[in-house]
Amino acid sequence: MIEKNVLRKEMLKKRANIAKDEREKNSRIIKNKLLSLDMYKKAERIFCYIDMGSEVITTDFIKQAWDDGKKVAVPVAKKDRFMYFVVIESFDGMTRSKLGVMEPEIGCEKQVVPCDNDIMIVPGSVFDVNKNRCGYGGGYYDTYTEKYNVKNTIGVAFDIQVVDNMPVEEFDRPLSMIITEKRDII
Repeated sequence: MIEKNVLRKEMLKKRANIAKDEREKNSRIIKNKLLSLDMYKKAERIFCYIDMGSEVITTDFIKQAWDDGKKVAVPVAKKDRFMYFVVIESFDGMTRSKLGVMEPEIGCEKQVVPCDNDIMIVPGSVFDVNKNRCGYGGGYYDTYTEKYNVKNTIGVAFDIQVVDNMPVEEFDRPLSMIITEKRDII
């Protein structure tokens, strides 16, 4: 089986080559699929990353969640795999972190933790049909979802990011589901 770092690097290169209009179109499809989920409709809070680079675009999904009366929490990542989520009501006041992610300047004393009926939208570089994910190598999401026993984790990806199998390590946490523009892996 291909080594995880090699697979990650290859997949990120593939994803970066998706044309902007295709990325936008496929992100809209994924957004609409998320919005139609019962899990989304029942959730009071949505924990969601703010997209960067060639990731599935989440800003339109976040705006719709606000319009639907949901509270939206976004991650703030610090060193040593420490990540926390804070509620935001707009994209005002964001700054780009050292990792290149747009983050609010809100301290961890304001953090919120997912409840059983909240959902967490998770980014990644590679996913497989067994609902495993490979992130970007920092271990932030695996550490966080393990620490807080997060239940409803939904990976969003472009279909080209999904492989049949990938290497899994003991600290890797499978997702509840993966949504692409072409399929739902449940």
